[in-house]
Amino acid sequence: MSYINMNQNSSYNFKAPNIAADADKKIEVVFPTQEALAPAVAAATAVEINRQTTVIDLGELAANITLNATLGTDLERGAIITVKAKSDGTARSVTFGDGFTAPAVAGTISKTKVVSLIYDGASFLPMAAAVQID
Repeated sequence: MSYINMNQNSSYNFKAPNIAADADKKIEVVFPTQEALAPAVAAATAVEINRQTTVIDLGELAANITLNATLGTDLERGAIITVKAKSDGTARSVTFGDGFTAPAVAGTISKTKVVSLIYDGASFLPMAAAVQID
């Protein structure tokens, strides 16, 4: 299916890869959508992950939290989550619970940390250590 931008006369279409192992198969993939979440933060904070790319901004934390994810039925391997959290005047940690297999991110006083995780078909795994961005 193509989409034509009538203002610029440009068109966009998906192209199937040439993978010999997929010959004579009908491969279906979820359309790659994205979402930004800013959940109400509590000691146990829950989010629903339904899209292939999700950014979760936890804002400035006033306490340590545990982040739990409910995983949508259409979520595919390779989905990516980026979690962003800032500590207040005390170093605050984000512990990953349901839906994750990842170590806690230890906060730093008045600093923001970001970590990206990838879905392996069962849970979200960290792609690297958290990074302080300020």
